[in-house]
Amino acid sequence: MENLCRCCHSQYGFKSLNASHEGIEETYSVMLQRTFDIVVNPSIGEQNTVSYSICDVCISHLRDALFFKQQVETCEQILSSHYNSPEVKGNFKNAVKEEATESHDDNKLEVFENSIEDTFDDQPLSVLKSKVHKEETIDQESEPDADWAAAATVSDDEITKSNSQRRVKKYTCNVCCKQFTYYGSLEVHLLTHNGEKNYQCLICNNKFLQNKDLTKHISTSHSEGGVYPCNMCAKSFDKARLLKNHLASHYDMDKFKCSHCDKQFQRKKGLKEHMKTHTKEKNFTCQICHKSFGHNQTLKSHILTHTGEKPYVCDVCGRRFAQRTHLKRHIFIIHTGVKPYSCKECNKQFSSKSYLAIHTRQHTGERPHTCEVCKKDFTAYTTLKVHMRVHTGRKPYTCSFCDRQFAQMASFKLHERTHTGERPYSCKVCKKPFSDNGYLKIHMRVHTGEKPYSCEICKRSFRETGQLKRHMRVHTGIKPYTCKICNKQIGNLSKHMRVHSDEKPYNCSVCNKQFSISGNLKLHMRIHTGERPFSCDICNSQFSQSSGLKRHRCTHLDRVNS
Repeated sequence: MENLCRCCHSQYGFKSLNASHEGIEETYSVMLQRTFDIVVNPSIGEQNTVSYSICDVCISHLRDALFFKQQVETCEQILSSHYNSPEVKGNFKNAVKEEATESHDDNKLEVFENSIEDTFDDQPLSVLKSKVHKEETIDQESEPDADWAAAATVSDDEITKSNSQRRVKKYTCNVCCKQFTYYGSLEVHLLTHNGEKNYQCLICNNKFLQNKDLTKHISTSHSEGGVYPCNMCAKSFDKARLLKNHLASHYDMDKFKCSHCDKQFQRKKGLKEHMKTHTKEKNFTCQICHKSFGHNQTLKSHILTHTGEKPYVCDVCGRRFAQRTHLKRHIFIIHTGVKPYSCKECNKQFSSKSYLAIHTRQHTGERPHTCEVCKKDFTAYTTLKVHMRVHTGRKPYTCSFCDRQFAQMASFKLHERTHTGERPYSCKVCKKPFSDNGYLKIHMRVHTGEKPYSCEICKRSFRETGQLKRHMRVHTGIKPYTCKICNKQIGNLSKHMRVHSDEKPYNCSVCNKQFSISGNLKLHMRIHTGERPFSCDICNSQFSQSSGLKRHRCTHLDRVNS
């Protein structure tokens, strides 16, 4: 009987009914009599033990009931004084309405502020720090008390809708039956029933049982003219809870440290999630491909790769992504243009460390990724993935105009521009447009005179690799193509086919004469310009074509022989 609550007959957390509640002079037994007109007397059990106790849950209910009774009594007194006053008796109805509205709003604000404290406690422990920073920023930009005024005018329908969208609270306190969404929040709450005062004011070092008690203390004890200044820096805040959260940034308190890498976390849940990176724990498995992940959110993002859904859209270019992190990386790399990482060898800049690491392999020659089919090596894993489509035959990119399929995104985009006519890249010198940035880079060598590709036999230089390959056939004599019409061995089949089709895409801008090969047009233009770049080293005669110089040299040989 000595461990029995006289109000609910539970068997835990007792205080004597003769004890006084904190902040109230009356004992619990007197509070029961005043509130409910119930007299609880000490009783003697079978073993002569006295049961005269009350549990923590019933204390909370009793306190709320007493406060509610006092509120009703106070309101009745105010109403009575208004009604009996001759000055306001004529406007009695309006006075009652205004008084009721003010009382209702004050209660609503107090309930809302308390709910904010409770909601803030019941958060994923790994995101509390970022939430605090976000709330500080928002409240500093808004007018004082604007949030509370707006909250007080929320309709019942909006409150009901908001409650329906909350997460399920599946963790219940076995002492007071309060429910929480996260187990970590329940662990913190249970400390209040142990009597431990774990919430310390970082200004005066006083300790409190609950988080909301600490906030109330700061509100009453550390306010200066309605503003809450920080004693560690020059910042000040409009609300006590913002100052409380800000003070924690000056102290390295309650941080959970990883034993493997010494990384610190504000909450136990954050450390628990981090430890999975060391233990390699993967409890979340994809039901489609059976790949496992350490976090449920990672699994959800992975499933989007199977469904093809891409819910995250770039506001700048409209490109879609399956994961939010991919969208953030895209915006940072493509649209900000920030490239903080530089190569020590060639000073080329990159937007991320991973891109820089892949680039440095060009200097070291390292190729860590190998194709298991053909044993070809690659510097980047993404390049290997694209290469594997050669063996699998997979072509994920389909042209919306002609249904032609492509294995690479770059080839797909370049092909579609042949249908749309889009040429987004322009030369800054001559304004010539190009459909691909690679073509523009090659074209720029016309203006710079750069010819990086040299023939090892005759040392002749070229602007692009294709020109060098075609030139090498002069030395090897290889003509890899056979014309199906005339069976002639051809080095450049596309140019030769114009002989049979009479296609002449190159026009002279002076006389409109047409040519099938661009080289013939260049030779023809010398007729109009008078250019004669080939000179005889014997008589200094000049010619517009190399063939004319060769024929001229033969005349000197005939004279010598005669």
